[in-house]
Amino acid sequence: MQRSLCPCGKSVSGTLLDYQECCQPLHQGKEVATTPEQLMRSRYSAYYFGLGQYIYDTHHQDFRGSVSPEELTASAKSTRWCHLEVIASSQHGTSGTVEFKASFIDKDKLHTFHEVSNFILDNGSWFYTDGDFKPKVSQKINRNQACPCGSGTKAKRCCFS
Repeated sequence: MQRSLCPCGKSVSGTLLDYQECCQPLHQGKEVATTPEQLMRSRYSAYYFGLGQYIYDTHHQDFRGSVSPEELTASAKSTRWCHLEVIASSQHGTSGTVEFKASFIDKDKLHTFHEVSNFILDNGSWFYTDGDFKPKVSQKINRNQACPCGSGTKAKRCCFS
């Protein structure tokens, strides 16, 4: 069976986890996130795969606004996410924060989205509420350089193909 690494980049003892043992059980409703970081990673993977219903369901209802699962699906599928870096994570009782950088590709540029996300534990489940955004950073990528996703291959043979 071919390994399918989880887009969230979680590793245990230096080994990246497969999607089926990492975020997929959360996406399928077989497990629930036990920490804000686990929820944030699963939400990143949901954006990567275009799973708008999961993104919607894990966004606390008091903070969603008028966005629909269909709109989230369309938005997620129109973005080429390529890398997640968790910078810091903390949990205090029923609240938590996760600071991260998520990179995506648009045309020939790599953009980095930097946020400190807020989470709350409500009725036994963690939910994203809102976040503090840092200025977005963009850089031009040469197709012959290493792909920013960390695959070890050239960009033109990976995320820029």
